[in-house]
Order: sequence, then C-alpha cells, then structure tokens
Amino acid sequence: MTATLDHQDDLDAELDRPRRGRAKLVWLALGVIGVAGAGGAYWYLTRDDGGEAADAATGPATTAEVVRDTIAATETWSGTLGHGDALGIPAAQGTLTRVAAADTEVTRGTELFRLDERPVTALLGVIPMYRDLGSGDEGIDVEQLEANLEALGYDGFTADDEYTDNTAEAVEEWQEDIGAEETGTVARSDVVFLPEGGRVGTVYGDLGAPVTPGSPVLDVTGTDQVATLEVDVADRDLLAVGTAVTVVLPGGAETTGTVTAATVVEAPPAGGAPGEEEASAEDAVVEVEVALAEPVDAALAGSPVDVVRPVDERPDVLVVPVTALLAIAGGGYGLELIAADGTTSVVPVELGLFADGRVEIVGDGIAAGDVVGVAGR
Repeated sequence: MTATLDHQDDLDAELDRPRRGRAKLVWLALGVIGVAGAGGAYWYLTRDDGGEAADAATGPATTAEVVRDTIAATETWSGTLGHGDALGIPAAQGTLTRVAAADTEVTRGTELFRLDERPVTALLGVIPMYRDLGSGDEGIDVEQLEANLEALGYDGFTADDEYTDNTAEAVEEWQEDIGAEETGTVARSDVVFLPEGGRVGTVYGDLGAPVTPGSPVLDVTGTDQVATLEVDVADRDLLAVGTAVTVVLPGGAETTGTVTAATVVEAPPAGGAPGEEEASAEDAVVEVEVALAEPVDAALAGSPVDVVRPVDERPDVLVVPVTALLAIAGGGYGLELIAADGTTSVVPVELGLFADGRVEIVGDGIAAGDVVGVAGR
C-alpha cells in the first residue's frame, strides 16, 4: 500500500516539505488535506461501539457508493510557456538604423539589424566570429564562412580553410546583394554565427538610438514551443529526458509534451549575489525544458502553465471519496457503511493511494456497490 495507518507522520512530513516550482502535490498530500484538514473533510466518530449498528435516524444525509476503479496519482509543477533559452545578439558601436521584428524567422542569410546602415547578418555555424577575415587568412572559421557563402549560392572559390582572392570576390558579390560596402573582407561585427535557425525573440534596441559595444540589440530563440520550469533536485528522476508529460495551458486546455532537457544548476544563495558565498547542495535546482508535441496559440508565449505527469496507478481497486473517511477515536480511519434497512455500522479501513479527491481503501466487509456516508460541506 502507498499509505497505511502507520504512515500518518510520514504523510504530514511530506505535506510540510517545501517544493520549488510545484503547483500542488496530488500524490498522498491531497489525501492528507482531505483527511486532516478542516471544513468537514472528515468527521470524528465519538462513540466507541466497535462497529455496532446505529439507529437509522442517525445516518448521514449524504452518501457515496464504493466503486472498483483505477486510481492514478500525478505530480504537477508550474512552468512558463515560451521558446526555450534565448541567445542575446550584441552589437558594435553605432546607431541602430534597422532591426528585425519580433517573431521574424532567422535562417542563413537573415539580416538581424543595421548599425549606421551596415547590415549584421545571421549565418549558421558553431564557431563564433572572433576576428576579421580577409585574403590570406586560414583556419576553420574561414572554412565555416565559405561553407555559408556556398550554401547561399555563391561560387568561384573552393570551400576550404583558405581565404583566397577568389573568396574575396565571392564576398564582394554577397556584400553587393545585401547592400553592404563591397570590401571583400568580413569584419567581426558583420556576421553572427548561430548553431541553428530560430526566431527573433525580444527586441531591445530602439531605432535611432545609439548602441554601445556589447549591448544586446535582440535575442534569438528556437522555433519550437516549450515549457520551462525549475524543480527540486529530488524530483529530477520524475522529469528525466524523454519523459512524456501533459501541459495544461491557461484556460484548462491540455496538450502533450516530452522532456527534452533537465540540467542541474546551482541557485545563488537567497538574498545574496552569486559568488558571495559557496552554494550548498540545497541550493541546487533542475532546469527542465518540455517540448510541446503540437503548436499552440503564439499569443500564449510567456503565460504560466502546469506540467503534469503520472507517478503511480492502481488498477481494479476499491475507491471512495476522501470525504467518506471517518477519523475513529483512538486512531485510524473507517467508513460508515449503510445497510439496506438504513442502519449503519463503522468498518475500519486501510488507506492506499490518494488522487483527485478519492482514496484507495481496503477493509473486511467492504465491497463494490456498498453505500457509505460522506461528510457534509
């Protein structure tokens, strides 16, 4: 059993344990709330009659039926809908004269912005543009640049690691096509190499505003919609890469998703800046990314979502509402069983899995179809 009468202290401790980013703990804690909370979630049996029949007039006004069913418990964490991590694109010094709009698709050759009317272009590659390139230069960064030129349709050179005069001629053709000064060289600030295509996320720069070196003009994110969240390290096995989950959107609509990343990071100490003191294991969190299986309304970007996954399931068990539980004097729980003639008796039960306001029960003399009393609200 998941929870028996001997485990109440453990359940209380589980309910009190803080959970980072968790919207609600349905597994067990919901049952504890129903059993131990106020407001009529249960009632005490003040008589100590060992289950003797009571007068029919004292029976409960509200009843429920014991059913045989599958009960499934879930965990839920809170997250945010977006497009994953953003890569900030910095600029050199100048005046911002043009900038791509948010949600613009970014591919090889996309113009991101212009400084003093000098275009800054996105190309694809894993090596950052760390130097100016021109005739006579050699290296893997040259090969990466030439591979992009070739993919954009320029020819007359060999795509290798040597920047030749033929490469310079192809660069001049490319510069003419994009409206740049035809120098035959590529300055470090002229291109931005991205590992893959994406979309323009947030635009930080204002047209006509001066830009200081290194300040971000915009950021680029992935194109896939994802939910991002932080969870306790203790929960990382529940959200391992490849885990299927349900994402609950604002308004209650649901879609499926898959965990694509789960990275343990150290959170800065509360109230302090990173580096002020050594972070402890308790400060660590897991940053989780969930890719949505189907696209949803783009206007929901930035909205809070719930990420839900099943953690336990019990098929073919007896189930009653949590509000049917009686707290028996002296300890333990029972159900008020209502006979066909209206008389009642209390039957002790052991508790199993809690989920969605229901609880799995086991007890002698309880069967599917039996009618039991339910606490009034």
